[in-house]
Amino acid sequence: MNEQAHSVQVTADNPQLADLKMSWVTAVFSADDGIGPMESLHQAGDSIIAVARMTDQGIEVIGSGVMIGPGLMLTASHVLDEFPPEGTGAVFLTFLPGATRAWLPCGTTTANGPSSFSPNRRKVSDLTLVSCGLNSEAHEEFPLGLAPVRLALPLIGERLWAFGYRHGDILDGAALLTPLVTSGIVIGCYPQGRGERMPSTCIEVEMDAMGGMSGGPVVDDDGWLVGIVSSSFEGGPTYVTLVWDAIRLSVGGAPTNLWPAGQADLIIGRDLGLVKLKGAVTRDAEGNVTITMSAPEMKQLEVFSDPIHITRRD
Repeated sequence: MNEQAHSVQVTADNPQLADLKMSWVTAVFSADDGIGPMESLHQAGDSIIAVARMTDQGIEVIGSGVMIGPGLMLTASHVLDEFPPEGTGAVFLTFLPGATRAWLPCGTTTANGPSSFSPNRRKVSDLTLVSCGLNSEAHEEFPLGLAPVRLALPLIGERLWAFGYRHGDILDGAALLTPLVTSGIVIGCYPQGRGERMPSTCIEVEMDAMGGMSGGPVVDDDGWLVGIVSSSFEGGPTYVTLVWDAIRLSVGGAPTNLWPAGQADLIIGRDLGLVKLKGAVTRDAEGNVTITMSAPEMKQLEVFSDPIHITRRD
């Protein structure tokens, strides 16, 4: 990969975020198994986020995320757990040709429910919805790269791609970033999750991933976001939490010059033209969400679900 030097000054919230042209253009990658570096920091678009923290040595990248709307992103909950309640919080970085944007979190929300093991515990989804402000120069000459979202159940045998940043060393106060891409075939489906560490609907993909890619986007062959990297083993497989939970979530603190009352979610974003969302989904006045899937998706859901979770309607 060509060496590139990027720097950014973190500022107060920049209202020019509302002036940026939005782009949902996606990159095309080969259908090859295995993991490798991308040609540049921005090859797959600046919707891919490096989740970083400040240390005495400099900025350290610890995970990844994906921007789905202006000031609205998704990442893995366990990545954000790396930041203690007190002390320096996360900084989100996105990269453009010769430029960098910095974002600071304003609010977070995650689906959770009662634990089966203790009334004093909660099981928490590994998918977190984050609102953030633009806290750097806007670089208005570049559009704001956003990931289009697809509400779907990837089928066994379908090829998916994952992106993210490898944990980087720090040299003279500078983080050494390596953006990675990997792909593989869906080999497993867990409609009720994989225990309390991954309680949300997830899939197993026969692909490799590295430390730092957690929270990064997983996309289909058209570049639509279907999930985020949750966990992986060296050489594979990789477990992917689907974006389904995000439809039920709403987060405060979003930029008010774009989001009414600072409240953001995928449905509001779709209706405002701030989020590109594919899939038959409705939400009623009580907040109940219904997703209508194709016949093959429903068949796979039935095959891999515990029968106690299936209700048939005549």
